[in-house]
Amino acid sequence: MGLPRNPIHRYAYRGSTSTLAAISSIILSLYRSTLEFHLEGDDHLRLLKARKQNYIFAIWHTFVDAAIFALHSRGICIYSDHPRTRAYETSWTHFFREIGIKCIRGMGYDVLDASLGRQSAGIIQFIHTIKDGTAAMVAPDGPAGPIYETKPGVMYMARKSGSVVVPLGLSMSRRVVGPNWDDFALPLPFSRVALVVGEPIQPGPQIDDDSLRAQSDALEKRLDDLCFRANALL
Repeated sequence: MGLPRNPIHRYAYRGSTSTLAAISSIILSLYRSTLEFHLEGDDHLRLLKARKQNYIFAIWHTFVDAAIFALHSRGICIYSDHPRTRAYETSWTHFFREIGIKCIRGMGYDVLDASLGRQSAGIIQFIHTIKDGTAAMVAPDGPAGPIYETKPGVMYMARKSGSVVVPLGLSMSRRVVGPNWDDFALPLPFSRVALVVGEPIQPGPQIDDDSLRAQSDALEKRLDDLCFRANALL
């Protein structure tokens, strides 16, 4: 169900998603307390903070929600978009996405919802947010796949914002997998979650198609390697 055009229906839509998000936030807080987190590579983040270096987290779309639990309260901005089709915008998936965004904001994240305007405008605003010193998180295979295939957007945004890309690998001891294209996964209660922070990647000086593609391929391999490392930790 997309955002209704009728003002009364729109008010009801926003009210219902806010109420459900508040209830969900309480449940998610209790759920998070059952998880055991293992973090490797946090020294990379401390060095970046000491150097006042802007950075963008990159993680596969599958693991974004699990990473949110592991990295909460760090003032991270998440870039969110969705397929710009009428079928999606009138679906229940869109409705639950609205609830999810409000829950994420309740966990201390900033969410830049690029779907509210033109995609190019959303990217420009996101770049300005990173330039201002806010750490960011992007799924390089989003918003609609193909799964585990990087797109050049994250390297482009890093170059334009003067940032480095920090790849993340994640694994869970027990999980539930959703039916979406991204194999959306969440750890089951009382599971162990391993998050591996990789060495920051400096974007290249060129932003032509061939250069961005080569950098994206290198990032793709790095993300896979870090996920294997996270799995080994468990």
